[in-house]
Amino acid sequence: MTIRRRFLLTPSFARLIQRERGGLRQVEGFFLEQRDRTSWVRLEESRGLLILSSAGPDGDVEEETEVPVGHIHALLDVCAGEVDYSRTALPISDRHALVDQIVRPRALHLVTVEFDTEAEAQAFQPLDWFGPEVTGDPRYTHHSIALRGLDEVPEITLSDAALNSLIDTMEGRFPAQTRMATNRPKARQVPVTRATAQTGDQAIKVDLDEIEKAMMREMEKTLQKDKPE
Repeated sequence: MTIRRRFLLTPSFARLIQRERGGLRQVEGFFLEQRDRTSWVRLEESRGLLILSSAGPDGDVEEETEVPVGHIHALLDVCAGEVDYSRTALPISDRHALVDQIVRPRALHLVTVEFDTEAEAQAFQPLDWFGPEVTGDPRYTHHSIALRGLDEVPEITLSDAALNSLIDTMEGRFPAQTRMATNRPKARQVPVTRATAQTGDQAIKVDLDEIEKAMMREMEKTLQKDKPE
């Protein structure tokens, strides 16, 4: 069982993360809801998955089956709704923050952290660059966005603390609470998709000074928009 905590993310942070770390394009198509289970397909560029989520005694359990890409395209045609997004897996100590830039059916930016146990999830303290938590709000799941849409998204206020926290993350520095020891299983039931931006066979070298300058420019633009006339 995989437990997820989900947070909103300011669009400028999501753009900067994807620009520096790349991303993996994904399309998910959801079938009509059933009482005790949810099923959907996922197209990860050249890989297709059929996913079934069913209710278990300790929470929802997901099972994945790899399916030929051609079959996934055919299944997407009969799905009740789709979500089109790009995902970047950003390391935060011993796990990843999964940054999703959703482009369809509407623009939305989310960051998700996955855990193996409820205790791990509860012990985790969100980083300062995360936006408001929406874990308990079903409107912000891919399933709900695909089938019901989303009317509005709250604006997220930028701050120096959030910017510095993101720079620390990009440089591999994390608060002590994210480095807690955990007994992680050798195999995950739902594997994490890791994306790495590449040029040819060489990974792109991240210039952290340029990242900070770009972030400051984005912050200044946002703050200028918020000033009264």
